[in-house]
Amino acid sequence: MDRVPNTGPAERERQAEIRRLERLLRELERVPAHRRYAEVADVRADICRRLLAELGAPGYTLPPAPEATVEVVDIDELIAGIERGR
Repeated sequence: MDRVPNTGPAERERQAEIRRLERLLRELERVPAHRRYAEVADVRADICRRLLAELGAPGYTLPPAPEATVEVVDIDELIAGIERGR
């Protein structure tokens, strides 16, 4: 059975936000190379792309999550390490 698309207020707000972000992204992409740093255009464009991906806009995907490692240290080991560093 096919699902009826959501057309409620939340979906309309989501679509409006997607349109706004896509418009902002197009404006940022038009910033000349010599002005990109001063206007932080590259960072702002990356943020727009990320937000569009989070909203599920077609054509935008989330980057893979960064991998992290965690070292578990006993409190006594931590204190001993700090004292050795003095």
